[in-house]
Amino acid sequence: MSYTERLNRLRCATQSAPILSIGTLTGNMMHQANDIQLLEEAGIQLLHLDVMDGTVWPKISVGSGFLSGLQTQLIKDVHLLTSHPEKHIGDFVSAGADIITIQIEHCQDIGATLNQIREAGALASAGIYPTTPIEELLPYLELCDVVFILAIGPETGSQSFFDVVAKRITQLRELNPDLILAVDGAVKKETAGEIASMKPDLIVSGSAIFNGHDATANIHEMNQIISTATE
Repeated sequence: MSYTERLNRLRCATQSAPILSIGTLTGNMMHQANDIQLLEEAGIQLLHLDVMDGTVWPKISVGSGFLSGLQTQLIKDVHLLTSHPEKHIGDFVSAGADIITIQIEHCQDIGATLNQIREAGALASAGIYPTTPIEELLPYLELCDVVFILAIGPETGSQSFFDVVAKRITQLRELNPDLILAVDGAVKKETAGEIASMKPDLIVSGSAIFNGHDATANIHEMNQIISTATE
């Protein structure tokens, strides 16, 4: 799929924004195919994948080989929470990534890396932690298709920064109305309504869906909360 086809597909998906992008790594790692089928049957359009190498967040997750093994038509939304993300872009695009998000805090040449993502055929996305000044992102907006506005960071602990998120959505909408905006971090049933009322395009969730025994019911409830908040 080409860059243009991916962009058109994402714009079509987000016409009814905000919509969920769901990560399955908090589900059953032995039954990822079942979890992905569950998302498809529930009408979810984006699959979120956090890639961590242990250098940024104190966890190690999965790599491009895991992504290439996933049999799904969902839009694959890959978040590189790694140092030197530029080293991994080619592998993840080859594995089927449609969107690749780099964290500006962990990228040595942000502009070159965003261009690298687009040249490889994927949608370029920049992520920013709540404690990073928005001014550090602004020079790169024209190179972004998506911006990930994080409500938490590796050093914020359990504290979330939804006031910062709301302000950034407003700022970015004014600066570039064509950007697709995602909110990531601390998304739970208790916070989904507040986040949805900020009117992002994407809301990333994982543990809120797969914690408990009925992920389908959790998806339905989250969608209801989002719908009510945006009426």
